Amino acid sequence: MKVFKMKSLMLRIWVTFTIIILIIICCISFLYLVAFRIFDENSKIQDLAAAHNILVKNGNFEDPLRFDKLKNLVNIKNLIVNINETTTQTININAPNDQPDSSENKEGKWLTGFIKYVNNSQTQFKENYNNIEFLFIISPIKSQTSEKAYFITYMPYFLDKTVLYKAILTGIIFIFIAFFTSKLVAGYISKPLKELEDYTKKIANKQWGEPIKIRSNDEIGSLANSMNIMQKKLKYAEESEKLFFQSISHDLKTPVMVIMSHAEAIIEGLYIDSIEKTAEIIKNEAIYLEKKIKQILYLNTLDYMLENNIENRDTNLQDILNKIIHRFKTFNNNIIWDLNIKKSIIWGNREKVMISIENVMDNALRYAKTTIKITLKEENNFAVLEIYNDGNTIRNNDIERIFDSMYKDRKGNFGLGLAISKKIINFYKGDIKAVNRLNGVSFIIKYPNLC
Repeated sequence: MKVFKMKSLMLRIWVTFTIIILIIICCISFLYLVAFRIFDENSKIQDLAAAHNILVKNGNFEDPLRFDKLKNLVNIKNLIVNINETTTQTININAPNDQPDSSENKEGKWLTGFIKYVNNSQTQFKENYNNIEFLFIISPIKSQTSEKAYFITYMPYFLDKTVLYKAILTGIIFIFIAFFTSKLVAGYISKPLKELEDYTKKIANKQWGEPIKIRSNDEIGSLANSMNIMQKKLKYAEESEKLFFQSISHDLKTPVMVIMSHAEAIIEGLYIDSIEKTAEIIKNEAIYLEKKIKQILYLNTLDYMLENNIENRDTNLQDILNKIIHRFKTFNNNIIWDLNIKKSIIWGNREKVMISIENVMDNALRYAKTTIKITLKEENNFAVLEIYNDGNTIRNNDIERIFDSMYKDRKGNFGLGLAISKKIINFYKGDIKAVNRLNGVSFIIKYPNLC
């Protein structure tokens, strides 16, 4: 199977090389058969005309100059045609004796037929005879033995296909060379790809190990770097998931143990203070447990609810804040509320936006000592909400982690509220961050204004 895969890659590269070579050969053939043919014809007819003019000017037709040694005029031949009232005589001045039955004599008779198209000047022709193309020139000349005389210089035209054959042969050779080159290229490419394949299988089996090292600055190197980044993120996600379940199980186990111990105390009649006090403890722990479970379920389904939510509309942040603050004031009457809230409209689901602010407000109320200050204003096309509490500052190492779903505070308390808020705010293209102040902490929330 491995050999088949390697050969498959090699075959694709070889086919690609072969197609490119065939395209080049076809282009060369087309240019050769069209452009070069026109050039070659013009070149040969020019040489033929030059030789024809020299012979006419020289006038020595009994012992004419020879041009058949020249490359372009290898098959050049000459005829003299004498025309009287009753007879037409054709003389091949290149042949030592008359050969009336020869092919030259037949060609001569055919060429004589074009004299009727000649006036008193030199005329060039390009015609086919017996599927052979002929280039010929006919000129009238003076003769003492006939009424009219004409001098014909002609030769058959054959396209020299040597270059074409060489191109085809070279292409075939390159196709064979490309076969072996493809094998080398395929081996060079498949080696890092095989390493990436093995590395991917390890990631799929959660065998993290060391990151893959491919010393290459091309696309394969970029792919390897991307896979290393993916491996780090997956490893972090797995570790975070383990930590999340460990933390949540511990956080849920505590109220369950409290409920069970107080329930057993009631059953055995060993309750503290009174049965009503013990029942109230059980109730409070059950409420806490229910809240945690709801948060877990909500966080787990939040992405789906946000993506498939069709209830987005104009949302008045000022109205939402007033309702939340009115409800939160009843929780702790000793807190001073400093409010500076201006009207601001955003686009989103009213319930989700309210939850994102409630969680931050709940966190502020939990840690505030005496004062909570809330400011809402518009700035650079954003609704900027700042929620300040005068509680203890957050450690610098933790200030970026408090929005993680696995974060625990200094007392070991485990909460999902801020993680839920961040996910909702980010979904609506907003931002949330925590900033330590001189005497307390500010949570700054930004939602894009409705345009």
